[in-house]
Amino acid sequence: MQVWTPSFSRNESSLSARFVGLRPHNPPQALKEFSFLLKDGVHPCKLIKHITIVSPSKLKVTLKVKRPFAIYSRAVLNGIILDRAVEAGVNFIKSAVADFKRDAGCWSITTADGRMVRARFLIGADGAASFARRKLIGIFGKNDLALAFGYNIQDPEPTKDPPEVTVVFHKNFTGYLWAFPRPGVMNFGVASKLGEKTSDQLRQTLGRFIRDYYGGEMPDADKMSFFGAKIPTLDLPTWPTLKATGEGWALIGDAAGFADPITGEGIYYALKSADLLAGALLGETAAGKRRSLAISPSSVPTYEQASALYEQAWRREFGRDLEHASYRLPQFYHGLFFGHLMTDAMVWLARRHKGVRTVLLRALMGEQSYVTLKRDLLLRAFQVV
Repeated sequence: MQVWTPSFSRNESSLSARFVGLRPHNPPQALKEFSFLLKDGVHPCKLIKHITIVSPSKLKVTLKVKRPFAIYSRAVLNGIILDRAVEAGVNFIKSAVADFKRDAGCWSITTADGRMVRARFLIGADGAASFARRKLIGIFGKNDLALAFGYNIQDPEPTKDPPEVTVVFHKNFTGYLWAFPRPGVMNFGVASKLGEKTSDQLRQTLGRFIRDYYGGEMPDADKMSFFGAKIPTLDLPTWPTLKATGEGWALIGDAAGFADPITGEGIYYALKSADLLAGALLGETAAGKRRSLAISPSSVPTYEQASALYEQAWRREFGRDLEHASYRLPQFYHGLFFGHLMTDAMVWLARRHKGVRTVLLRALMGEQSYVTLKRDLLLRAFQVV
């Protein structure tokens, strides 16, 4: 069985939006399920135990994380995953994909350096702007994308000790700003639904945030490097017809549209969808047991069967939750709670109630259902402690 995934350069020093999304951290949900990211112990990272949330009205609350999560540079994270793949026997071709086409039941892939590779199954793992998706099924529409960009700023002596993540909600757009510490670098960014604000408007908002973070002064230009990309934040009508497979191919991660529409987080879904697809190709469940579709216990499924298994698996494991997040997106950023913006009310309540802080932290950790978020906030707010 041959499986081809587009390759990327190990020498990239900037964030790469092509493979594991844009968010420059490893969310706790991913660390919990893919614990090798925490057990690495070799590559430099920042372990985060505190998250400060700032509401649109400038209220602040700092949450202590029970299980720390790690922040790597994207080049390091890519390297960890690639090294594990190579150690497992993957034949890594260090060249970009220039073109591919289907011929007599196989794929012919042409690389940028002129090589030709043949494969029976093709996997697109190349981000929201996926070249594979563009050729196979078409690009995402404007309503299904968010714009995100920011700066990596050299910061050998971070101002926050111990290091903490800062997330700022803004009343004028569907998204947020962030500050993530990395070894020797502070990562600042902004994400908003595509077309809601111009890039100049978002850049000005981000600039004010960075200046405030550094006490009113912008860091020197030679210490700042820019990054940017689009990330999938699928609109509600997109989910019922969303497909991640076709004849002889499958998409994973951002290329498939798998990211949280509210937070834009995609690393967990990139890893999880890859894991589900691998299991489908082997005819296994998450527990390693064989699934149905009349697959013989002594043989692997056909690619057609594997594709069907994968479609069932991603919808069951996280598809319905992400679809509901799309439904909740307008309410989360622009809806009212106790007569105030939802994000303002959450922070206000969290400052006063330990139970609300627990719910808010679970939401940030990816452990709180959006379906019950408002109800759970209310229950905790009125809970006697």
